[in-house]
Amino acid sequence: MNDVPVFALLGHPNEGKSSVVSTLTEEDRVPISALPGETRECANYAIVVDGKTLLRFVDTPGFQMPLQTLSWMKRYSGPPERMIEAFISTHQEDPRFDDDCELLRPVAKNAGIIYVVDGSRPIRSNDEAEMEILRLSGRPRMAVLNPKVSEIAYIPQWKSAFAKTFNVNLQFNAHRATFKERMELLQALQPIEQDWTPAITKAVEVLKENWNDRLEACADSILVLLKEVLTLSLSSTSAGSDQREQDQQREELKSLFLEKVSRIERQCHRELKSRFLHNVFDVDLASETIVAEDLYSEETWKVLGATHAQLVVSSIATGALSGAGLDLFFANLTFGAFAAIGGVFGGIAGWKGVRPLARFKAKVGPFAKDLGGYSITVGPVRNPQLLFVLLDRALIYFQCASNWAHARRGAETISPLHDKEGFVARWDREKRKAFEAYLVSLRGNRLDKAEKLRPKLRQILVQAMRNA
Repeated sequence: MNDVPVFALLGHPNEGKSSVVSTLTEEDRVPISALPGETRECANYAIVVDGKTLLRFVDTPGFQMPLQTLSWMKRYSGPPERMIEAFISTHQEDPRFDDDCELLRPVAKNAGIIYVVDGSRPIRSNDEAEMEILRLSGRPRMAVLNPKVSEIAYIPQWKSAFAKTFNVNLQFNAHRATFKERMELLQALQPIEQDWTPAITKAVEVLKENWNDRLEACADSILVLLKEVLTLSLSSTSAGSDQREQDQQREELKSLFLEKVSRIERQCHRELKSRFLHNVFDVDLASETIVAEDLYSEETWKVLGATHAQLVVSSIATGALSGAGLDLFFANLTFGAFAAIGGVFGGIAGWKGVRPLARFKAKVGPFAKDLGGYSITVGPVRNPQLLFVLLDRALIYFQCASNWAHARRGAETISPLHDKEGFVARWDREKRKAFEAYLVSLRGNRLDKAEKLRPKLRQILVQAMRNA
């Protein structure tokens, strides 16, 4: 036996073999097409973690001549262990059997078999022939039901047929499979070949450890997002006292602040996406969720973040109800922040207005000069709701990225959120309180305290991501 188990994905054309390989190996490069017969040659893919290959999978063409192939095998009288090799040798020059010879080559090299069928249709004579061919091969084998639609009427029929031929069978939707379901499929491979059990067991253990590492890395990316946004402050100066000039500079600084926050958030989302190896096939993973809405839209703030009652407690705890924060807080309670206090910016960032610089000194060489004009400063953010909205958007994006099977190459409609359907509103008080303390520490420039809070915050985020 090979040190690294090898499994060939076999079945009728267009039954989802390539999709299963793509999702199991998290490989975007696996060609997937709705047209039958697109795969004409065997292609090797692997599950690799930290440069170490754990398991190998071979994507194969679909059966084209199963009835004729089975007929030949029934007439075969040589050594049973040489039957597949003999079939290939006999038919490899016959173009009618090109695909059948090609798909059986990894079987001749002792690969295990994963037979993939679309369980949303009834069993046909060709399917029965294919299953008998695989039984006669004598190789360890598993059957996988990969229904393309939600039709389940034929599932019992398929499972009954599988019981006669395969060591193990299970249902696996390659376009919707989660990490947990991928692990269940790999664990189901353990009993089909005793010599492979240690390697498969080890592979599952490594993958689970790697998944936990990904969650912790995602939590760190989210914490970096929060720190950069919540400490963001931009300043500008106006040389004179002209009010129109000050107003213009103020609006420019607001726009710059909003765009910078958006860039920081987009960078975080890119990092979350890359953790789950969505690197080749370019798709907006969250296009059908509230994350696709602008961060500053009223709908975003209405659906995500803390509830009214939770925000009251949070704002008191973080001191956001003092001074200018009072106006921001009550504006958010009515979700009229953007109209009530001069647009989107007022709802999320602390506007400190202008203050004269005439009293400040600037040293130039050995001398000192009075510096006239005004200073305009935006940020850092006081309002705790931005913290909670950013958390919700990051966790929703994580949910999309981590659960987006690699075989799924196009966006599908996802039910929109209503009311408070993010993560934060469902958290208990202690979890929100921990993040409030983080906000207060950052706002007070107590970075040492903020750093001490990180392990607890990471733990909260990892737990939320495990349940996502």
